[in-house]
Amino acid sequence: MKISLDWLGDLVSWDDSTEELAAKLTAAGLNVEGIEEFKVSFPGVVIAKVLKKEQHPDADRLSLCQVDAGTGEPVQVVCGASNVREGLTVVFATVGAVLPGNFKIKRSKIRGLQSFGMICSETELELGSDGDGIIELAAELPVGTPADELYGYSDTVLDIEVTPNRPDWLSHIGVAREVAAIYGTKVSFPRTWSSQQTGESLGMKVRILDYADCPRYSAFGARNVKVGPSPKWMQNRLLAIGSRPINNVVDITNYVMFETGQPMHAFDQSKLSDTTITIKKAEKGVKVVTLDGMERELAEGTLLVCDGQGPVALAGVMGLANSEVEQGTENILLESAFFDSLLVRKASRGLGLVSESSYRFERGGDWEMVVKAAHRALYLFQEHTGAHIVTDWADRFDPDRSPPKDIPLRIWQVNRVLGTEISTDQAATALQALGLKVLPLGNPASSNSSAVNVMVKVPTFRRDLFQEIDLIEEIARSYGFDNMKDGAGYAGSTAGQRNTTDIALAKIRTWFAACGYNEIVTSTFMAAGDLQRLEMPEDDLRFQSLAVMNSHSGGDLNLRTHLLPSALDVIRRNINSGAAIPLRLFQNNRVYWPAGRKAEKPLQADDRLLPEEPSFLQFAVAGNKENGLDGVPADLLEIKGVVEALSSYLRVPLVLNVVDAEPWLVPGQQWTIHDGEGSKVGSAGRVTSKVLQANEIDVKVSVAEINLDLLDLEPAEMKYEPFARFPEVKRDLSLLVPDGTVYGDLEKVVLESGGVHLESVELFDIYRGQGVAEAHGAYGIRLKFRSAKGNLKGKTVDFAINQIIEALASRLKIEHR
Repeated sequence: MKISLDWLGDLVSWDDSTEELAAKLTAAGLNVEGIEEFKVSFPGVVIAKVLKKEQHPDADRLSLCQVDAGTGEPVQVVCGASNVREGLTVVFATVGAVLPGNFKIKRSKIRGLQSFGMICSETELELGSDGDGIIELAAELPVGTPADELYGYSDTVLDIEVTPNRPDWLSHIGVAREVAAIYGTKVSFPRTWSSQQTGESLGMKVRILDYADCPRYSAFGARNVKVGPSPKWMQNRLLAIGSRPINNVVDITNYVMFETGQPMHAFDQSKLSDTTITIKKAEKGVKVVTLDGMERELAEGTLLVCDGQGPVALAGVMGLANSEVEQGTENILLESAFFDSLLVRKASRGLGLVSESSYRFERGGDWEMVVKAAHRALYLFQEHTGAHIVTDWADRFDPDRSPPKDIPLRIWQVNRVLGTEISTDQAATALQALGLKVLPLGNPASSNSSAVNVMVKVPTFRRDLFQEIDLIEEIARSYGFDNMKDGAGYAGSTAGQRNTTDIALAKIRTWFAACGYNEIVTSTFMAAGDLQRLEMPEDDLRFQSLAVMNSHSGGDLNLRTHLLPSALDVIRRNINSGAAIPLRLFQNNRVYWPAGRKAEKPLQADDRLLPEEPSFLQFAVAGNKENGLDGVPADLLEIKGVVEALSSYLRVPLVLNVVDAEPWLVPGQQWTIHDGEGSKVGSAGRVTSKVLQANEIDVKVSVAEINLDLLDLEPAEMKYEPFARFPEVKRDLSLLVPDGTVYGDLEKVVLESGGVHLESVELFDIYRGQGVAEAHGAYGIRLKFRSAKGNLKGKTVDFAINQIIEALASRLKIEHR
C-alpha cells in the first residue's frame, strides 16, 4: 500500500521527520519498505501576458504574438490556438523548458518566422483533456510567476508492506489510526454526506439470493451528474500513489477506496434495465465484456451483480461495459457492498483479473465502512460533479449476522507473556489508542491468574482479533517493544530501507517473469526416496536430513536438502495435466543441511544444533525439442544463456566451467557455476534420462541451481562509454576444428591473440559432413574490429587475423580453411 503523506496529514498529525515516522511505523508492525518522493513540476514554464497579436503572413490559422514573460523584453512566439488574443494571461513555456513526456522547447522557425517558446494548452502540460485552445488565466496573476506555483505538486509516499490479516491498513484512514496511536493524537475523519429524508425514492431495490455470498449490499443514487475531470488536488494524490486519473466519477470512487479501504462501483443508472439489482451466482457458459474491453467466459458459480437482463458487474472484481459511466452519464447508481472474500478471490484468480477492488475484498471488508464510505463518496459527488444526492437508499444485509464477539482480557496474562508490569489502565489506554473499546469489570486491579479485568469490544475494521493473545500482541505494539525487559527493545533504524539481498531477489523475480518463466512455490519437505531417484551417492552430506518428531499428520516428514525433486514433481504434474511445453519454471527457496556450516557466533548455545539453511535460486526448462548449432539441445543452450544473461542483468559475476560435478546431470552436458573469485556457487546442465525415468517424466529437462548465500549480490558499479565514432570491420573465418575441442577454449585463444582492436567474436555456424575431414567440424566465426581513434586499415586487420590463425594452429591444432 502506498501512503501519501500529504493525504495522511489531512487525517492525523505527527511531529517527526519522514524517516522517524517510517521507523516508528515499522516498529509498530507496518513494515515501511520504501520512501519515495513524488513531484509534478514544470521547469521553465511561467505565467505570461499576450501583448500583441497579428495574423501570420504566411498561414491563415497561425498568429504571431508578442508575449511578456517577465523578462523585461517582449518575446515573439507563433501560436495556432483560436482563443489567443491581446491582453490574455497565459501559461508560457520558455526556450529550454521541458514539458511532460520529456518534450523540450527549442527556438524554431515556423513558416519563415522565429518562435521563441510555446503558449500551452491543458493537454501539453497534462493538466486536462482540453487541447482545442490555450489555458486562459486570471488577469491579475503577475507575469513571470513560475507555473509550479499554480500547478506544481510535491509529496512523499511511504511504501508499506501489508500483511493479509490487516486489510484495514489498505487505506489512509487505517494507517492514520496507527499514527494516532503512536503519537497520542486523534484521527480527523473526512467530511461525509448528511442524509435528510425528503420522501424522495431511489427507484431501485436490492435482492440477495444467498447472504453467505453477499452479507451486505447498499445502493445510492446521484442525479444530474456532470462527468468531467476531477479536481487537480485529487488527481495529484491519486498519481502520487500510482493510480491513473480517469474522470471525476471514477476518480472519486477510487479516491474513497484508497482513503477508507472500501471498494465501490458506479453504474450509469440509465443503462440498467428493471428496478431491481440482484446478487447471484453465474450459471455455466455465461460470457461478459468487462470494463477493459475483454470478453470473458465465466466459471459456473462466479458471483455477479445483475439487473433485469443479466450481469452488470463481476462482484468485487470489475464492472462490465454495458453499465459503464461515460461522458454523457447523468444519473449514477453507487454500489457499496460486503462480498464473500473466497468467491471474489476465486473469480479474480480464475479470470486472471486482479484489481485494487478484488485485492481488498479478498482480505475481508469492514461492515460499518460499507455505508460510511458511500456517504463520503456522495459528499464528493456533490462537491465535484454538481450532483443531487437522492435521500433514499437501499441497504440490504443479513439479519442473522452476529457482531464480533467481545474478548476477555487478564492483566496477569498480559504481563506473563510480555514480561512487563503493565497496569490495567495502561493496557486499556494502549487498546483504546488503536480504536478498540474497553469495558472495565468489577475487578480491574486484580492480578489473579484467572481474573478477567476488562472486556474488549472489537470494531468491525479489526478482522484479525479473536482471542486474548491477539489483544496482548496489540498491547505490545502500542506499549512499545523498546520498553520490554531484558534489552529486547526493537531498533527500527532501517525502516524504509531494503537490504541488498531483498533488492536482488525482487529484480530476479521480475526478470524471470519478463523472460517467460513461471515462479513455483514448493513444499519444504521431501518424500522418502527423492534423493535416491537423483542417483546421489549415499555418502553425500545431503542425505543427512531433519525429520519432524511425533507427527500426527502423516505425509512427508523430512526437511528437504535439495530443490530438484520438488521442481521435477511440478514438471511431472504439469506435463501429465496437459500443460503446453516447453515449461519454464523458477523458484527461490531454502534447503536444510544438518551437516552444513554452523553459526560462528551463536546467540544461544543450542543454535549450533540448527541446520544450515542456504537460499537457492533454481530455474528449469522442460520439453524443448529443438536443437541449436551442431545438434546441441536448445534447452541446454537456453539454461547456459540464462545464467550469462542473469549475470549481466544483476551485474554480479557468474562464470560457467565445463566440469562433470553432479550425478543427476548428463556427463559432458553440465557446468559448475563460479563467482568472480572462482568459488563454486552452483551447477547447471541437462538432467539424465535415468533420473527423469525414475521421476516419471518423459520430456527432456535442463536445470540450473545457484546458492545465493554464497554470492555477493551487491551489483558492480555501472560503467558508461561514449558511442563509437568509427565503423566496425567484420571478417568471417572458416576453421577446421578437431572433435573434442571446447568452443570456450577456441574463443579464449581468439580474444587473447586478436589484439586491442578485436571487439567481439561470434560463432554463427557448425558443419560436419561432405568436404570436411573426419573427426573434425567446420566452424564459422565472425570477428568484429574497431578503433576508437579512427578508421581501421586493411593491413591492421589482416595482421590481427594472421595472429589469430597462428595462435589457433599452435595451441589447439585448429586449421584455417
